[in-house]
Amino acid sequence: MNSRLLAKLDAAIAQTADPVEADVLRAERVGLLAREGRVDEARNALTPLHRRHQSRPDAATAAAICLADAMVDYFSDLGGQARVKLQQARALSLSANRMPLQAVCLAWMAHLDYVHSDIDGVARNASQALRLAAPDHHSARSRACLVIAMAYHYGGRIDRAQGWYAKARQHASAEGDAATISALMHNMAALRSDQARMAAVFSDDAKQNDVALQAMTAAESSSHFDDRMGGTALAVLRPILRAQTLMTQSRYAEALVLFEAHFGDALATGLGRLESSLRADVAWCRAKLAQPTHAREQAKAAVDALRPECDIDDVALTHGRLAQVHELLGEAEPAERHARLAQEHWQRHVAEKAQIITVLDSTFGASTSFV
Repeated sequence: MNSRLLAKLDAAIAQTADPVEADVLRAERVGLLAREGRVDEARNALTPLHRRHQSRPDAATAAAICLADAMVDYFSDLGGQARVKLQQARALSLSANRMPLQAVCLAWMAHLDYVHSDIDGVARNASQALRLAAPDHHSARSRACLVIAMAYHYGGRIDRAQGWYAKARQHASAEGDAATISALMHNMAALRSDQARMAAVFSDDAKQNDVALQAMTAAESSSHFDDRMGGTALAVLRPILRAQTLMTQSRYAEALVLFEAHFGDALATGLGRLESSLRADVAWCRAKLAQPTHAREQAKAAVDALRPECDIDDVALTHGRLAQVHELLGEAEPAERHARLAQEHWQRHVAEKAQIITVLDSTFGASTSFV
């Protein structure tokens, strides 16, 4: 990735006479490489840091290395298994009395809270990160603002989210952090795609068309940015996002090609909790393409993929899509059963979104004046 931030870190490392500070910067560089999708390179750069500090590590260096380790873990497996290491890194940064490291750890803990649907954790950790971060501590502030924006967006308040997205972009741009801007654009596009898929199942046609166009525009903008900057961290997710947006425009054959080519890679990155809704989408493509046998196979696979860790909206979408599939196939009983389950989970999702906004507003208010 064409990153000004990486060049700045390399220059700072070369100019630093203090070996402790140099290794703290090297650990930050490892985290950036991971965020840019250069995970193997990041892992290789992490090995000598571990070796140098494994016997009697300086507390600040230990915290920075632990944070870098968490970044490598997370960007190797987007399922969020880095949570424990982030907590360890934050504890080490506290013992080292390194407030900037604390702020970054808290911002990424908020990010993992979002991944795990822990809205109280998002509010608590993001607000603490913003309180600890200096006004020019762009890495902590950009991540915290991005997480708050995504949470508001997921909760259905894009009007609230926009200001936080703008703050996140402002801080990332100031630091030359193209990886964060890429993540911002991708997550905005993914949330718009999810909303378009929901609209296709639960809303009227007028709203569906409008949301679908927004989703496609956002997805294309995200892809163009990564192509221009050379970003690879989210490369495995881009074809799935495009397939979903193609579906919203009734381009089922094109969507199916992308789903089939990239489905396994997406699941391998730790996104198994999305498998049920993705398989339901594939079943819908098959049904719309008059492939009833394959549609039934994917519908069954979607039901089999439902698991406790699935988010409520994904469960609602799975059942809603399957109701449409069975209705199109002329199978009334399963269509009615899935429609009923879809509505039950949809109402729970609506209540969940209201709770998300309540928690966020109680912590951050209705504007970005918090930062």
